Amino acid sequence: MSTPAPIATVDLAVGGMTCASCVARVEKKLSKLEGVEASVNLATETAHLVLTADVDDDTLVSTVLKAGYTATVTRRETAGGSDGGAPSGSDGEPARALLAAEPTSGSVDAEGSAPIPSAEPGTSSGPTGPAAPATPALGASHLERARHLRTRTLVSLALSVPVMLVSMVPALQVYGWQWAVAAMALPVATWGAWPFHKAALQAIRHGAFTMDTLVSLGVISATGWSLWALIWGGAGELGTTMEMTFLPRHSGHSAHMYFESAAWVTTFLLLGRWAEARAKYRSGDALRALLELGAKEVTRVRLTSPSGSSAAIDVLDDDGAPRADAQRHEETVPVEVLRVGDLFAVRPGEKVATDGVVVEGSSAVDESMLTGESVPVEVAVGATVTGGTVNTSGSLLVRAAHVGEGTTLAQIGRMVTAAQAGKAPVQRLADRVSGVFVPAVIVLAVGTVLAWLALGHPLQQAFMAGVAVLVIACPCALGLATPTALLVGSGRAAQLGVVIKGPEVLESTRTIDTVVLDKTGTVTEGRMSLDVERDLVVLGADSQARALALAGAVEASSEHPVAQAITTAARDRLGTLPAVRGFSNHEGRGVSGTVMLDGTEHRVAVGRPAWLVEQGVGVSQEASASVAAFQASGATAVVLSVDGEAAAVLAVRDTVRASSGQAVARLRALGVRPVLLTGDNARTAAYVAEQVGIATDDVMAEVLPADKRDVVARLQEQGHVVAMVGDGVNDAAALAQAGQQGLGMAMGSGTDVAIEAADITLVRADLGAVVDAITVSRDTLRVIKQNLFWAFAYNVAAIPLAAAGLLNPMIAGAAMAASSVIVVTNSLRLRGAGGRAGE
Repeated sequence: MSTPAPIATVDLAVGGMTCASCVARVEKKLSKLEGVEASVNLATETAHLVLTADVDDDTLVSTVLKAGYTATVTRRETAGGSDGGAPSGSDGEPARALLAAEPTSGSVDAEGSAPIPSAEPGTSSGPTGPAAPATPALGASHLERARHLRTRTLVSLALSVPVMLVSMVPALQVYGWQWAVAAMALPVATWGAWPFHKAALQAIRHGAFTMDTLVSLGVISATGWSLWALIWGGAGELGTTMEMTFLPRHSGHSAHMYFESAAWVTTFLLLGRWAEARAKYRSGDALRALLELGAKEVTRVRLTSPSGSSAAIDVLDDDGAPRADAQRHEETVPVEVLRVGDLFAVRPGEKVATDGVVVEGSSAVDESMLTGESVPVEVAVGATVTGGTVNTSGSLLVRAAHVGEGTTLAQIGRMVTAAQAGKAPVQRLADRVSGVFVPAVIVLAVGTVLAWLALGHPLQQAFMAGVAVLVIACPCALGLATPTALLVGSGRAAQLGVVIKGPEVLESTRTIDTVVLDKTGTVTEGRMSLDVERDLVVLGADSQARALALAGAVEASSEHPVAQAITTAARDRLGTLPAVRGFSNHEGRGVSGTVMLDGTEHRVAVGRPAWLVEQGVGVSQEASASVAAFQASGATAVVLSVDGEAAAVLAVRDTVRASSGQAVARLRALGVRPVLLTGDNARTAAYVAEQVGIATDDVMAEVLPADKRDVVARLQEQGHVVAMVGDGVNDAAALAQAGQQGLGMAMGSGTDVAIEAADITLVRADLGAVVDAITVSRDTLRVIKQNLFWAFAYNVAAIPLAAAGLLNPMIAGAAMAASSVIVVTNSLRLRGAGGRAGE
């Protein structure tokens, strides 16, 4: 049976989710609807729905509401609908053909003139009608939750400290102390613990038990018993004190209060929730930055003929470029008002406002913010440019081809978000066990009370034993097991140049067997350089210093990365360079000028061999052979021409990091297979792989940015657990894909969105950090599991003692504190983790 074709996709903003079980609950409810496939993302608090049946927005929202959460439709797109502005013509067609394509917004007049926005700058250019609900700011709910939790935490902490001191130290129990303790503890147990009570009620309503259920029951039981003891049990009599009694059977008829247990369970866990909410908000910083990466304003250009006409036939030539006599009218407008077909100017240093086609001018465009590649791309008339990239030199006139949601930048953002939504979050061990642990504790507590009554004990002692079971089972150590280990482990990792995003990523480090390394900026430095001794071949009788001086002088006036590498090497070696006059920059081919050296003027040109031949320069077989040899080694080679003859061959290359070879060897020692992934040509990739010790069979060259994610997915399908290391926006989807069955690691020197999509960030620009990341992560995971084992062992051992009447809830706070100290002490051992091979 074939799968029905999707008819629409819908995005929802979902509020109220706090853990992976919330995600599962929302997905389950939505997926029960016929024709709905749901993927819920806790990090961005969104749900992405693929519809194969006609389901209206109200049904989707009400389904989420019935699950106990809030929802707002932020986007609905029907199959075959607009993607935000892709024109029907191809990018390579003349601009006149683009004009003929009907834009997705705006209007075209009857004469076929260029599209004119239907609204003035600053006003809405969309269709009239009810406005779509505004998309909530990414992470806004986390920020709001952290703000609320901060207030609850600080107030609860301020009240819990005196409650604990007075309850545990008889010398502080002044006249009427019981009522003062109750007055301070009740706000903590009710208002302070309300997030736990609310979540527990919500879970019970859906037939589920979570950690919140146990916490809420423990707080309510301890508080309820304490109130009974205070009001009816005799503990509230003025002038009485409360002694610590370890055994319920020895407590006599005097009831005890347990306000301190209720207060401190609440305060400890509020601290954890507050820290978690703040961390969740910070984890979305880079994705927010990605969505704001594009230009905010654009210089829109309107063309009119001398007669005042704006028709395409009057203002554009046969190639789609502006006619020489066309008058230009420029205006600065918000980028949101751009329409498909609009012309806009991009000056040197400005960002390209949106995806488009160059109709006039030539330049080099820096795409490093998107690709991570350091060398700007030469563009001329007919070339496509991507919104968000930076124009480095010449001025360009561009016709918009995609706007809004249809741009490359927007698509990358959606792809990263989709990959994150598809990542199955690792369920915390505490949450998994609590599904059985919580109802078992409740049953045991009730059974304890009934058993004590059946054995003829007084109700107070029976109820005290039952409450002891609930209070002693409160999971304080469980709440500290993961955060403390992560705190110490991540601190140690930071010393080694590694940032671990969270505990959920550590599970994969145990089984990593393949590391995919993006070449540029990861294995290599990501910047061009010239090694004079190795990569400068002098032809004929010229000296190395003379050739370097002439080449450096003429290249000094160019901003091209190859020119800058040659100029830097020349200045480092020679200091001051000769002056140049009559400089000409031949875009994408080379540079030329006249240089005065040793009292003699020379006609100097540096560029591609084919271009020099076109200029009548004699390029010898020796020069051609040197160029071929350099290119075979992965370098970019240019020829220096002096007075019409080839004088030298210079090669610049992206330098391999000094530590990459050792890091690859250390990875192999850990049993991890390194794979080199790059968009460069096969010769360059093979050369770099040979330099660092990666096998030829493990080199994947000429991989397009959009295909990197597929390469990682293919390795995962083969059964490998993959760690991906990258630094560009084009690596972000691959990093997120790796996180589904492995790890994504981003170089800290890379783009923010790559760091956001990754599970681990390598702040140190050194592949050795990859090895340290794996080592520290494995050590941290091991300590977390030890902590969780101790926390559960404490509960398993303490609950039977409490049920047998051998443990009084009065010491529950002290016992939980002791278990917490053990957990923290164990976590501190991570201060010496990792770095063994490198220290």
